Amino acid sequence: MTRKDGSVMTDFLSTPTTSTPAASEQPVSAPAASAAPGARAARQPRRPAVARDVVVTAREQLTEHMLRLHLGGDDLTPAVHDSPGSWVKLFAPLGDGSEHGRAYTVRGFDPLRDEITIDVFLHAGGTMPHWASECRIGSGARIAGPRASGVAGRRAEALALFADETALPAVAAVLERESHSRHGRPVRAAIELGDARDRQELEAPTHAELVWLVRAPDEAPGTRLAAAAHLMDLLPGTAAWFAAEASAAKEARRALRAREVSALHAQGYWRAGVGDYRD
Repeated sequence: MTRKDGSVMTDFLSTPTTSTPAASEQPVSAPAASAAPGARAARQPRRPAVARDVVVTAREQLTEHMLRLHLGGDDLTPAVHDSPGSWVKLFAPLGDGSEHGRAYTVRGFDPLRDEITIDVFLHAGGTMPHWASECRIGSGARIAGPRASGVAGRRAEALALFADETALPAVAAVLERESHSRHGRPVRAAIELGDARDRQELEAPTHAELVWLVRAPDEAPGTRLAAAAHLMDLLPGTAAWFAAEASAAKEARRALRAREVSALHAQGYWRAGVGDYRD
């Protein structure tokens, strides 16, 4: 597959041949930045959280299950972190007068229009995906943030990224930042999908190596991604970032610790069978 710049995405690991029966899959696209114990990415200082009212200004269906929302407000600049893959908490109003909040990667920010862009992975069983699929232009919500993603900073000599569809917005943001970086460090990414129709054209450095893993219907989510954590050829000084189903993240954390990466952030964004997962 080719990128936008015409370069070819390289497969750098083999696809696992074994599979595990899948649990009920109800992922939530929630990039909470909770670093794994042990080796971890260098912490960035937290800014004070900023809460802002926003309204939906535009909607785009990017792929079969990924919806992009543009949210406009007043003075949103303080709610945007300058680190790649940073996130905000989105709060949506519920019918009983309460609100429901989930964390989402900031995919873009237009300071002139005062608009933040987020991508929401749509799935059955989640409160926020249901709201996102039903909201319309002018629908009100609230955001709070910002928070950093946990991706290692520029001191890392190389990056290894592992993500499923719920973490695809964060990986896309990191790859975009790397494509505009001057240091040109090696970047390898493995991305697992449950549906090939959710594959996206990503902006990435020409030297980056990307592999897409599409799991079988009877395969547990994260199986192939966790295997990639064992199999990927890691260069010295590599910082690893893993975000996917919680059980897969636990397995990957063990695997990557054993490989002595320079920094590690492994996060469960969702848990199979749980609609509104809280890690």
